This record gives sequence, C-alpha cells and structure tokens, in this order.
Amino acid sequence: MEKYIDLHIHSVYSEGALSCAEILKLADRNNIKVLALTDHNVIDGVPEITKLSRRYKIKVLPGVEIYTHYQGRALHLLGYNFRLGDTELSRALKELQKNHINKVKRSIADLKRRGFVINEEKIFQNPSKQLGAIHILAEIEKYPENKCKIRKEIPSLYNDYLGKIHHYLGKGRAGYFELSQLPLLKAIQLIKKAGGQAVLAHPGQQLIFKEDKVIPALVKGGLDGLEVLSPYHNWHQIEHYLKMAVQYRLLITGGSDFHEYVKIKGQAIINKQWDYYKIPYRLYRDWQKMINN
Repeated sequence: MEKYIDLHIHSVYSEGALSCAEILKLADRNNIKVLALTDHNVIDGVPEITKLSRRYKIKVLPGVEIYTHYQGRALHLLGYNFRLGDTELSRALKELQKNHINKVKRSIADLKRRGFVINEEKIFQNPSKQLGAIHILAEIEKYPENKCKIRKEIPSLYNDYLGKIHHYLGKGRAGYFELSQLPLLKAIQLIKKAGGQAVLAHPGQQLIFKEDKVIPALVKGGLDGLEVLSPYHNWHQIEHYLKMAVQYRLLITGGSDFHEYVKIKGQAIINKQWDYYKIPYRLYRDWQKMINN
C-alpha cells in the first residue's frame, strides 16, 4: 500500500476543527506515515500529538505556521524540526498570541457596541490559542436575538457563512482585527536558531509570478525551502515552484493545509483534502537526505 506524508495540518489549537487524537486517527486511516502539526503562531499542540503518535506508526515533526510580513506583503512561514524548548522562539510566539488576544478583545467590544450579545468568557474557553473570526461568529450565532439582528440587517447573507464573516468582521467593518505578524526575516532566523528549517508556505496563494523576485532575497535571508505541493497551487504553479526550489537548492515540501472536513449540504464528492490530494512518502526521504548532507 502506498505511503503518504502531510507537512501542513491544523488542529483545535488554531483554526482547525479536530483534536490531536482525531487527526492521528484520520491520518492513520489515510496511510499517512509522517505529519507535521503546523498551527498558526502556536506550538502548544506539538507535545500532545507527538505523545499520542506513539500508538500509531506515524512520525510527527515539530511544526508551526507563523504569520509574517515582508515588503508590505502578508506571507506565511512554516517552521519544522525546531527545538520545542527554544526560549527565543517560544517568547516570540507568546508575544504574538498576547497581541492577538488584545485585538480579539477589542473586536468583541466593538461588536457589543453594535448591539450583539456576546459572552467573551465563553469565547476564551475555546481550546484554540489563535482565536479568529470563526470563533467570534460561532458565539454570536448561539443567541436568538443575534440571529434576528443578522436576518434583519443582511437577509441575503443570512445563510452565507463567509458573507457574514466579511460583513461583520471583514476589513473596514466594526469587528475587524488584523492578524499579529512577525517580520519574515526575523521569523526565519528564529526558526533556524532553534535548529529548524524555514519554509515559505503556499507561495502561489500569496505571490503572483512577477513577485517571485522576493524568493531569492529570502534565500539570502536564510530561507530553507518552498511548499511546492499545496492544494492552493495548480499544476503550472507546482511546476514553477519546483523549478525555483531546484534552482536555489531549496527543500521541497508539501501539505494539505487541513483544517476541517468539507461542509456541504447533501452528499459531497469529497469531505476532506486527502480524498483528492496526497503527497508521496518519497518526498520525505528526499528531504531527509538534503537535511543530513
């Protein structure tokens, strides 16, 4: 039976829907033998999933996905194989979380002023360390009076999940808050100083081809790899970033960016990324060779 890897997975510790135990069960059923938990700006779930993975024949790599900025662009950086106890990296991530929590609190206060009933305490009881718009909207929709308010204000979007998020929590709206970010070059150095590898996540989602000139500059800044295989990339983008990775002698990685099952009313053709998108195990073997050389 073919073996697979997935180096980009999210859990309840960020915006994911599944616990570490549920992720491992799902990975085992899909014959995934190597995975990395890469929650947003958070590494709290890594010790848990590593411990639980002993029940399965699955290797877990320490991972994280850090929100960063570079020359006015928002880019995501994946970190792998770093020391979990690294003081500098842990301190930087905790500071990001602290800033993020303050922004979420301001968002909740703004939405309350707009007339929404919100129990802030319940939102912060969520296991996620990276609370987002999805958590705030979920709390809002628990109350009938809030549902009535939404139906009255935006009847055409009442059953449109993303539409409601954009209307109440999108940029320029009352509940909007910017994600806390690190300077990209600083984030690269934090990962490398902690003994890990720094990989640019799904570059095709956040860069157009003409903007790829930033990649050589990031290589000079210490970038180790590109996430070439991603559901965000079409075949031409995969080919493009594969050539760039070879040209600059970068690690080639891939992952599903799994957050949750697909939510579609009625019978769905797929219900998760792994139903149509799998990454061969040999990619991990090639990666190991490059790291060990």
